[in-house]
Order: sequence, then C-alpha cells, then structure tokens
Amino acid sequence: MKKRLKAFSRTTIALLTAALVCSPFTKAYADDTVDSLEKQTNGLQNQLDSLNQDLTSLSAEITDLASKIEDTDASVQKVELDLAAAKLDEQLQYAAMKKRIKYMYESGNTSLLQIIFSSESMGDFLNKAEFVKNITEYDRNMLDELQQVHDLVAKKDADLKAEQASLAEMKTNLDQQEQELNDKISSTSGELQASSEALAKAKEAQAAAAAALKKKQEEEAAAEKQKQEEAAASNTSGSSGNTDSGSSGGNTTITVPDTPAETTDLVLFAAILQCEAGGYNYDGILAVATVIMNRMESPAYPNTISGVVYQSGQFAPTWDGSLSRVLQSGPVSLCYQVAQEALGGARLASVSGCYQFRSASTGVSGINVGGNVFF
Repeated sequence: MKKRLKAFSRTTIALLTAALVCSPFTKAYADDTVDSLEKQTNGLQNQLDSLNQDLTSLSAEITDLASKIEDTDASVQKVELDLAAAKLDEQLQYAAMKKRIKYMYESGNTSLLQIIFSSESMGDFLNKAEFVKNITEYDRNMLDELQQVHDLVAKKDADLKAEQASLAEMKTNLDQQEQELNDKISSTSGELQASSEALAKAKEAQAAAAAALKKKQEEEAAAEKQKQEEAAASNTSGSSGNTDSGSSGGNTTITVPDTPAETTDLVLFAAILQCEAGGYNYDGILAVATVIMNRMESPAYPNTISGVVYQSGQFAPTWDGSLSRVLQSGPVSLCYQVAQEALGGARLASVSGCYQFRSASTGVSGINVGGNVFF
C-alpha cells in the first residue's frame, strides 16, 4: 500500500510540475502563492510576538498581585491576633471590675456605704465619695476604651478581609486571562508553524517550476537555433523571400530618420530580435525592432539600445540565458538586416504606436504579428 502511495505521489508531483511548466500563468501564480504565504507567516509572527508581550505584562501583573495578596494575608493574621488580644483585654477588665465591685459591696468594712458613712467630717465624706466615684468612672472609661479598640480592630479586620477577597477574585481573573493567552499563543504557534512549512514547500515548488521552465525554454531555444541555422545554410536568400512574404501579409514598412549605433549595439539589437521573434519572419522581427526603437525614442524609457534591452524586468532573454547564447553563436543574417534597417529608420506601420508585446499564447489582445501580440 505504501509503495502504491509513493508511486501515486511521484506521479502527482510530476503531473503538477508539468502543468506548472506548461501554464503561461505559472510564475504569477507561484509568486502570488509565495507572497500570500509570506504575508500570512509574517502576520502570524507579529501576532505571536504581540501575544508574548501581553503575556509578559500579565505575568508581571500577576506577580505584583501575588505580592499584595501575601502582604494582605500577613496583615489579616496580625489584625486577627490584635482583635483576639483586644477581646481578651476587654474580658479581663470587665472581670476585674465585677470582682472589685463585688468585693466592695460584699466585704464587711469595705462596702461603699461604710466607706462613705464612716467619714469623720464633711471633707472626709466628700473625699471618700469622690474616691468611689473615681473608681466607678475608671472602670467605665476602661471598658469604653477597650470597646473602642475592639471595634476599630474588628473594622480593620473586616476591611482587610474584604480586600483579601477582592484580591483573590482579581487573581482568579488574571489567572484565567493568562490561561486564555497561553491557549492563544499555543494556537498561533501551531498556525505559524503550519504556515512556515507551507511557505517552504511553496518556495520549493516555485524553484522547481522555474528550473523546469528554464530547461524547457533552453530546449526550445536550442531547437529554434538549429532550425534557423539549417534554414540559413540551405538557402541564405530565403531570408529575403521571407521578408517579401511578411510584407505581403498586410503590413507595410515606414521610414523614420536614421539612428546611429555602435557595432556592439547592432549585434545586441540583432540578438534580442532573434530571441524575441526568431530568425525567419521579416515582419515579426521588424515589429519587435519597432517596439524597441519606440522605447528608445520615448522619454519614459532609456535612450540607448543596451539601456532598453537590459532594462530591469523587461526582456526575459536577458535573464534566462538565451540572449547570452545567441550573442556567443552570433545572430542570423536576417536579424542583422532588420536591425540595420530599423536603425536606419524602418518601422512596421501596423505597430508604429506600440511599446509592449507578449507571446500570442498568453491570449492578450492586440496586433498579432509573427506569433507576438503588440499593444
């Protein structure tokens, strides 16, 4: 079963690669896929970084809150001890007061009435009455003071316990937020890993498709070159015949003022014409030459042959190796002829206003000449 699956995978990959190579939209589709995956991966990475920052801030907040809870717990324990002590003091003071009163009322010679009525004079009577009053007021004041202390400590205990409950609730909420952030980070990390793996595979597929396309173009260029060389060797004059045939196809040639060029520019011009139009259709070659000359004469493009040809991203033969191969072997004679005529002012009237062209296989709209569509 595994062998059949592996065989199926290899077959599927081969078919997909062939489809990518044969499709005119391969590069655009692959670029779009890689670009979208790169944007998605970068977005997920930024999201993950932001989540990690939020988690760091939340962890610091939880740490601070835990410290506050610890301090509050310690304060509650201390206040509870103070409250117990206040209750004990109150109870002891109350017990002492009861004992003293009981003793004063029940002890024979030391009753309050005896203390008062045993006075020897009015001054002594008043002094003893004041003494009894002071004892009573002292007990009352002590009880009131102890009750106030008890109430204050009890209130502080209640406030601290309320704060303790509030902090515990905050801790629960922060712990929940931390768990949610950790879950989100875990989920985002998984998405980021999947996106990164998909991006790596897309780049591999893009590189494989580009390599296959380059190989196919090289094979086609080699076959075209061989065909051109065979045609030129069998009948050099046939090139002129092709010129007449092309002209009779409904296109006419116009002439503009002569454009001077160096010998190296002439070779480069003829080579790019051969790469883009082949070496046997006069009108097709002159149409490409017309576009190049139109660009050279436009302020929107470079004003030299080499500048136009090597302008970034314009002519595929400059980066796929086909131009270098033609320059090494030398352009065919018809391309030299058309290059010289174009520099001398010849233009194909039907495309005299065009600055762009694509292969007719792309399906674009325009003027079809020699297998290219001009617009």
